[in-house]
Amino acid sequence: MLLNIHQLQNKNMGKDFLKKIIKIKFLKYFFIICLYFFNFTEIAYTKPKKETVLAMLEGRHWILKQKEFLNLGEGSDIILIDIAGDTTLINYLRFRAFEALSLYATEITANFLEDTAEKNISSFALRGFEAFKNGFYKIKPKKVKRLATRLLKHPNVNIRISAARTIKSIDTNIFKKFLKSEPNSWVRKEAQK
Repeated sequence: MLLNIHQLQNKNMGKDFLKKIIKIKFLKYFFIICLYFFNFTEIAYTKPKKETVLAMLEGRHWILKQKEFLNLGEGSDIILIDIAGDTTLINYLRFRAFEALSLYATEITANFLEDTAEKNISSFALRGFEAFKNGFYKIKPKKVKRLATRLLKHPNVNIRISAARTIKSIDTNIFKKFLKSEPNSWVRKEAQK
């Protein structure tokens, strides 16, 4: 009888021991699953890296993929502004960054694009204005009109043409005044297209 009690105690201890092992393994796997979940949620909510955005701007036959850029998350516009303003980068990446900025209708983006359009004479000014017009025309038409009106006197003729075409669709009176005041006949002709 003593043997049987001792065997029962060993069996009960064995069961308890097995329960503890199972519980420890369960907790171990649960902990691992939690770590994976935490890492994936961290990845989903982190700001995009400049290298990621630069890679999205690469490609021989590049087109602006709105969903991909908008899915980058918060801070994407800041990275694109950084790329667009980075004079050490090759121009086509900067041009594409300007185009992608048209997707981000934030105040920071608006200020950057306006400043670029007004304070540059190069093709970056034209890219800045085009991105501003494309991104803000529907939500802030008065702001686009004010900038386009100011750019009618820009030293770069391509910017004047683009601004005139924009004004033509917004305010015909300002457009007519521009046609009368523009000294270059070819600019007036291009603006009317």
